[in-house]
Amino acid sequence: MALDRETVARLLRTARENCGLSQQAVARKLRVSRTLIAQIELGNRPVTDDELLQFANLYGRTLVEFKGTQVSEGDDPVTAALLKLAPELATDGMQRRIHAVLGPLLEASRLEGLLERPAEIGPPIYSLPVPRTASDAIAQGEQIADQERQRLGIRHAPVTDLPRLIADQGIRVFALELPEHMSGMFVKHASVGSAIVVNAAHTATRRRFFMAHGYAHALFDRSSVAKVCKDTSSKELTERRGHAFAAAFLLPSAGVEETIRRFGKGGGSRNVQWVFDGATDRSVRAEQRSAPGSQTITYVDVASIAQRFGSAYNLAVSRLVGLGLISEADNERLLKRKTVELANLWLAIFGPDAGDVQPSNAAGEVAQLSNRVTELSGLDAERLHLFIEAYRRGLANKSDLPVELSVRVPGLSQETLLQFVEAAR
Repeated sequence: MALDRETVARLLRTARENCGLSQQAVARKLRVSRTLIAQIELGNRPVTDDELLQFANLYGRTLVEFKGTQVSEGDDPVTAALLKLAPELATDGMQRRIHAVLGPLLEASRLEGLLERPAEIGPPIYSLPVPRTASDAIAQGEQIADQERQRLGIRHAPVTDLPRLIADQGIRVFALELPEHMSGMFVKHASVGSAIVVNAAHTATRRRFFMAHGYAHALFDRSSVAKVCKDTSSKELTERRGHAFAAAFLLPSAGVEETIRRFGKGGGSRNVQWVFDGATDRSVRAEQRSAPGSQTITYVDVASIAQRFGSAYNLAVSRLVGLGLISEADNERLLKRKTVELANLWLAIFGPDAGDVQPSNAAGEVAQLSNRVTELSGLDAERLHLFIEAYRRGLANKSDLPVELSVRVPGLSQETLLQFVEAAR
């Protein structure tokens, strides 16, 4: 039940005094006038939800304490569980958004009951012990990700439609604008079934990651009514397990290693082979040395992996170092600020959302002509990737640069083309 203005005023005044702050100090921290603070504490002025949240953060309290909108678990167990985990969701606006998700779920559940539809079986329950260390959490997450891929029959292929894949397991997926520090939620209750909610304000690749993360909660935390993924909980071991699951589910080890091999890399600079000689009954040694620099994994290689599996560039780098495919020194090299910027630009142009990129040069206007050939299978990105690798290794000259791509590909100017090429050297 919402509290009246006078009660809210008294609670705010008491909370301020308990923190040893004067009205002037609070006004300075919140960048408002002292008169405004005084009027609020006298009950002469109503307080908005956003203002209450600012007071709550400053005084180390929860919004629910000041707003008085604690939801009864008997009346609405899902919302009650969410507010307990994330009191910042107690604003009127956020609760309306949450109920915009829960409403259709409740109605669908009601109709299924009327039709006597069989209950959703959902994915299997993995009864694993709570991880004791970060290493336990990572091992559990990666192990179950591999098992789920095998069970779902996708093995090491990219997941092209993750929301549909999860929905086929009886778990609905929603995108909802949440507070910036909150990446997603997982809810499960007999009244609404199971659902994953991701932050609509985040990038597409981040949303995919937290869809997979929410799916991990569906597999591991089936007894919980709700789980909230936010910045302050990211170091919890169960959250680390969810992160490990999401990374391994989106970027399966066998798929990543296969992609690296397709680039002609990952084999080491020197490969030793042995063959049994039946004439002498002895093993014969053979050695093959790779061309200098041919095994170096570049930012374009990593961006291409991220492009193929629908992940963020930084996540692909993390996965490569975790799989031992690159060294810690490579990790630092690939995560330099300028390198990350170029990799993200590559993904903006050639990634799954590339159609949203508009031509940035005059030549690009030609690409909008009705007779334009639109390449849909990724050949343009592959050609440029191959040229960059050949140029980097001294097997092609700048005169061979495929400049026509700046006309064919929206958003790819000749200047950007040269940036991509020179940065890989």
